[in-house]
Order: sequence, then structure tokens, then C-alpha cells
Amino acid sequence: MLKSVALVVGCYLLSVVLVLATDPLLSSLFPGDFVKGRVPSDTALMASTAFFIVVSIFCAWLCARFAPGRAARHVLWFSIVGEAMGLGATIPNWSKGWPHWYWLSWLLTWPVSCWIGWQFGERRPGSSAAA
Repeated sequence: MLKSVALVVGCYLLSVVLVLATDPLLSSLFPGDFVKGRVPSDTALMASTAFFIVVSIFCAWLCARFAPGRAARHVLWFSIVGEAMGLGATIPNWSKGWPHWYWLSWLLTWPVSCWIGWQFGERRPGSSAAA
């Protein structure tokens, strides 16, 4: 049980760190867009969302790949934790001038990305695609 909790929490924290690690890259790709007090352009926000999706798939894959038991259950909890934290970030920021599509895109792509990561992570080397 402790391994499962540690895996889910660890994968979630890794996703947060990796998403934050994309900030310098986004700042260099879109100079002046990611400045405190300014809402970035739609193009910059779409790039941010794309990085978020890649990170989400990767971390869900890790969660499934290293699950000590049923991978689906671990990724489901990973998804639930992320969605709860996403709602916790969206609600207070909803009326701060950022486009609503941005917050909604993260909330809607998270479970789909987790599902994709689970699909990749559950496939073990040597297993057939039909199994």
C-alpha cells in the first residue's frame, strides 16, 4: 500500500516539476509572453498545453510501468489526484483574465493523457498487442 501511494504521489509531483521545468523553454520560445502580470498569447498558451500533455502522458506511463500491482488502479488514482489539484488551481484563477479555454484544456486533457500513458505503460516487453 505504501509503495502504491508513494508511486502515485511521486509521479504527480514529477509531473508538476516537469511542467514547471518547461517554463524557461516557453519563455525563450515566446519572449515577453510569460511575464508576471501579463496574460500570454493564445499561441504561447497552446504550446504550454502541448508540453503539459506530453508531460502528463509520460508521468502516467511511469505510474503504470512501475505500479507494484494493477497499473490501471494506480493511473486512475494518479488521474484523480491531478484532476483534483487542477480544479483547485482553476477555481481561484477563473476570473483573473486568462482565457477560460486554457484552464478547461488542462482539465479535459489530463484524464485523456493519463489514459494514453496507461495504455503505453501497461504493455510489457514481449506481450502481444492482441493480449
